[in-house]
Amino acid sequence: MNRSFSSHFASHCEAAALAWNVPALAAGIAVGGRVETASVGCDASTVFRIASVTKPFTASLALGTLDLEAQTGIWPTDVRIRHLLSHTSGFDCELREPDLTRLGDGDEALAGAIAELPRVRRWLGVEQVWSYANTGYWLAGFLAATAVGATYEDALVERVIARAGLESTSFGPAEIPGTGDGVVEGDYPRARRPSGGLSSNVPDLLQFGRWHLAQPEAARMRIVLGRPIGGVYGLGLAGERVGGVEVWGHGGSWGGYQSSFLVVPDMDAVFAGLTNSSLGGKALRELEDVFFELVLGERRAPREAFDLSPEELDAFGGSYANSDGWCEVTPAVNGLVVTVDDDVELPARAIAETTFEITEGDFIGDRFDFPLEGFARFGGRLAERVA
Repeated sequence: MNRSFSSHFASHCEAAALAWNVPALAAGIAVGGRVETASVGCDASTVFRIASVTKPFTASLALGTLDLEAQTGIWPTDVRIRHLLSHTSGFDCELREPDLTRLGDGDEALAGAIAELPRVRRWLGVEQVWSYANTGYWLAGFLAATAVGATYEDALVERVIARAGLESTSFGPAEIPGTGDGVVEGDYPRARRPSGGLSSNVPDLLQFGRWHLAQPEAARMRIVLGRPIGGVYGLGLAGERVGGVEVWGHGGSWGGYQSSFLVVPDMDAVFAGLTNSSLGGKALRELEDVFFELVLGERRAPREAFDLSPEELDAFGGSYANSDGWCEVTPAVNGLVVTVDDDVELPARAIAETTFEITEGDFIGDRFDFPLEGFARFGGRLAERVA
């Protein structure tokens, strides 16, 4: 890539980090054989926790070791491996006791989590509503490891990380601490690793994206199996269209780190962005649009406001709860207000008949919806109306 491109991308990284008070940010773009990286507050090769960007890795492992139509042996027989990887099993995201550090850090930690899965709440049947479920990824990782006859970690290293030629991706610590709300001290719980345990850097994620695009079998990960808010989902990858072109990828958020990984198959292009901030996703969202503009010639199209009557807005009001907590939804002028943690109010505008976008604060631009009568989705997770 030429010098003007390098300067352009680096300046956007600096502006995004400054706008969202991100202490350290590293990002990169690969288009064909050309690679460009930039960083703020760290080196471009710094290792961060990548959180749920681990899910495409776990899905790649499962794709190469399991029959996607096979039953799980743990959940009811209608649940297949593909439902675990596409978040369409109908089961809740977490265990009733979500702190999995209680299961220790030995080789049996993941098996301990699997033993508790029969007690996870089932919201709906398979494929009724897409709902983000870490539990499904623990089960998929466990089943893939069992098929290989190894621990999940060893299976992932052998079947994915080594084959992709990655040098800095592991289950070890990040090189810099996370910051902001939700910082977690200590190691990532071993029992949770298939859903978000990896650490990596930008050069490795760009290489992983190129490897993924070069594998003919990996195209199966980009077949639409579920429909989250404002997009689609395959196996470990979320999809959207930008400028009429398919974009696939995954974000990650845990313990004061936020990350982004994208591929554009038609353009042989990859984007990777890593931050050590709980607001880093907002900075990365801006850089994703810079990536789209450079590669596709345009950014994401903003959603226009959608008019709903007061009566239609009233129908969404109420208290909603899931294993992550509760929130109160209150009708307001031209939209809704979501109250979380008793006193944090998030105003939102309608952008579709049942979909809303937060308009202020740290969660600006985040979306939630009401996919079925009596249910909402916040952060991609189902919540039931309880009052």
